[in-house]
Amino acid sequence: MSNATQPISVISRLLDLSERRVQQLSREGVIPKAERGQYDLIGSVRGYVRYLRDQAVKAQAGAPDYAAERARFIRARANLAEMEAEEKRHSLIAADQIEAAWIAVLALLRTRLLALPDRLAPQAFDQPTVGDTRTLIRTAIREVLDDLAQPDIELEADIDLEGVANPETDSGEGTGSSEAAAGPDDQRLGRPEPPSEL
Repeated sequence: MSNATQPISVISRLLDLSERRVQQLSREGVIPKAERGQYDLIGSVRGYVRYLRDQAVKAQAGAPDYAAERARFIRARANLAEMEAEEKRHSLIAADQIEAAWIAVLALLRTRLLALPDRLAPQAFDQPTVGDTRTLIRTAIREVLDDLAQPDIELEADIDLEGVANPETDSGEGTGSSEAAAGPDDQRLGRPEPPSEL
């Protein structure tokens, strides 16, 4: 018997496989088929090594790069820890808190600006010139903006915009009836017009 061929018992011990697995690999063409119960020793070893190499390549192609994934995971944990530290130092604010603050500021700005016509109408009526009226309006708007620019402004969480005048729908009439919106100074609006020259 030549050393180039060996019985299945030797091949199975050499490849660390069961005899049944050797027969299965032989049927699949991984190792050369036996002739008279003898397997080609070198062909069997080469075939099985090639088979293991192909399996490793296939597994590696579909498997993620564990080193890269671990590095990405560590980076993500570090970023999360840094954000939590910044949040505790109050240098990082949650997006929903920023959105709520902006909504409150804009609602307050809308409320105050829409209240200006009712507040300024009596004063504007008493102004002798258009320039004085313009200055009065600019000053009032600047006061509203300066108030909103204060860092310690207290924002009302639930600002009711239902009763606020809407310039598109109320035709400049203000909120509600004229008596309801009128302040004490509005009573002067009923004074008689100066006589016109003939």
